[in-house]
Amino acid sequence: MSYRFRITFATQRSLSFVSVLDLGRVWERSLRRAGVPLKYSQGFNPRPKLQFALPLPVGCAGAAEWLEVWLEEDWSPEDLAQALRGQTPEDLAVLAVEALAADAPGVSEGLWAADYRVWLQSVPPEDVAARCAALLVAESLPRVRGEKAYDLRPLILELAPCPEGVWMRLSARPGATGRPDEVIAALGFADQVQRYVRERLVKA
Repeated sequence: MSYRFRITFATQRSLSFVSVLDLGRVWERSLRRAGVPLKYSQGFNPRPKLQFALPLPVGCAGAAEWLEVWLEEDWSPEDLAQALRGQTPEDLAVLAVEALAADAPGVSEGLWAADYRVWLQSVPPEDVAARCAALLVAESLPRVRGEKAYDLRPLILELAPCPEGVWMRLSARPGATGRPDEVIAALGFADQVQRYVRERLVKA
């Protein structure tokens, strides 16, 4: 028997620049230090059962990320939150803990979009507005990720200037996930970025 919990958390500063694998290790260490009775996978290399909703792009902070964790014992959300208090790094904050039914939809199920805010340095607001408008009317935006060519345009669901710089809603569907750094590059602002933050994950 195992018990599922969903942790809503935020990352900033140093943890904005780690890979999802490293962030998973940070969570493993924090949960072990907290004395949480983690459920482990079977096989030759058992691992704690943890699942992120959507990997954060390297260089991007998260304001409300989701992690599912499976426990061997039926703790309350309050007990889990209390155990984690003071056990996570300074740049990782636990915002909420929720108990889930065994048959509840997975953390990624129904996920279709993610909202990002990008802080820009010394870019006139009218320039941001003009470039966002031009990008939105483009029929296609050919890009290359790794060695694979793809069209960025259908992955941009919404795009607008904001007081800090640029706000965007990008597709987060399996096999069709937009990256904020590639949108910024397509806008021509790659050299003006101060900070990326994923504000929220959006489910259907």
